[in-house]
This record gives sequence, C-alpha cells and structure tokens, in this order.
Amino acid sequence: MSMENQQTTITKLIDDETYFIAAGDTINWAKCWLQTEEAQFTFTSARGMWQYTGWDSIKANFRNPEPFKLNLKRDNYHYTIGDKVAFVSFDQYDNWGGTEGQKKKESRTLRKVDDQWKIVNVNVIDYSSYDNLKERAQAQSVSYHGPIENLPVDKRTSFRNKGGLGGMSAAFMEVPAGTDFAPFLEGLPQDMCPAPHWGYLLEGAIQLKYADGRVETINKGEIFYWPAPHTGKVLKDAKFIEFSPEEEYQQVMTHISNKMAQQKKK
Repeated sequence: MSMENQQTTITKLIDDETYFIAAGDTINWAKCWLQTEEAQFTFTSARGMWQYTGWDSIKANFRNPEPFKLNLKRDNYHYTIGDKVAFVSFDQYDNWGGTEGQKKKESRTLRKVDDQWKIVNVNVIDYSSYDNLKERAQAQSVSYHGPIENLPVDKRTSFRNKGGLGGMSAAFMEVPAGTDFAPFLEGLPQDMCPAPHWGYLLEGAIQLKYADGRVETINKGEIFYWPAPHTGKVLKDAKFIEFSPEEEYQQVMTHISNKMAQQKKK
C-alpha cells in the first residue's frame, strides 16, 4: 500500500472513532481500538489532566456516552508511518459535549494487528481552555453579594446559579423528595457527577453515593462537601446552596439539561 493510501486509511480510522463515540455508538467505537493494557487516553486542559490506562479503564470512562451532533474540523496533519506502528498529530476544532469553539492539539499512536490499524494511544490538549486566563482572573477579582432570589434562573433546568465568582459558580437548588440524580448523570464518566460541591442544606435530606460505594446522608442544617465523582437521591424535599468549580458545573448542567429535554420528548 502506498504512503498516501496509508495516510487515508489511518485518517478515516481516526475520524470514524471520533464520530462513533460522539454518536454514542460504543460498539463500533471499540472496534477502532487495540483492546489491551497498552491502550491509553490522556486529556489535558486548564482544569487539569486526566489519564486512563488500559482498555478496561478507557471503556469504563466512555460508557453510556451522551450522543450529540458533532461539528468537527481537522487540519495540519503530520504522519510518521512504519510497518507496524504509526503516529499522527493534527489540530482539531469541535463542539465536544455541545460546547462550541473548542480548539485542540491532538495525536494518535496506532498499531497494525492482522493487517488492520488500531488506535493504541490518544492524546488531547484543549488549548482553548487556556484562552483569556488573564481576563478571567481580572473578572474573578470583582466582589459579589446578593439575595438568593436574585440569582439568575437557568431556563434549561430551572435552577438558580451565578458564575464568575473567583472561578466558582453559586447555585440555589429546590429539589422534591424522591428525585434520583442517577438517570440525569448517565453518560458522564462512571455515570456520576464529575464536579465537586461545597454547600449548606437549608431544608430536607439528601443521600449521596460515591464511586467507592460509600453512602452518606446530609440533613437539614448541615454544611457539606461532596467530592467527585458522586450521585445522589433526595430523601426529603430539599433546599440547598452549593458552590462548584464553574467550568465543571456548566458542563454538568448542560448534560443534565439535555437529559431533561429527552425526558420531555417521551
């Protein structure tokens, strides 16, 4: 096979893998990967670095993905192709998870198995997350205070929240007894909320469950810290104030609002 044909084959595999996972097609997505302990996925942004090593870890963290319409553009490809191993880097522009305007530097390492290329390593650097850090820092230096009822209402969820508070988002929640957060979190890593929260429970009771299986109940009048990842159920009609890292909070709210919209269609 000519070098040009090799590049075309590899590019198609990389594109297929991306579109499959965006569509929630985990069966065909998995076929693009070398499903061994060699497999690795690394994501880096201004919020930190996440790395999953081994196919089982990668598969678990992409379980039940939320499908969305992907707008994808790639350019500036650079290929290094050998008999059994290949490496390609490129620039990517997308709306991953529904957030427009994302810009990334990405690379793939591939291994040829039974004459078929398979992805063995994915590396993603979301450099757009570093944009305007100076402006954000200046905005975060502005103080704020105000009554709960003046917090803006997110029309997608009916929750009240305000961002731009030193990198944090403040929210006021009123959630009825019997509400199970788990269905709204399906599709996120481990099907749990990936954002930590700090707050105060004004009324009611909420049961939290963490990834290690630990369960605890927060009662009226208690302050709380919920590390990520977690899920929960409302045991008694609850009203609470919570503070969360703004970027993670907005991503979770976008995910939850999409779930709410899906339920309304049923």
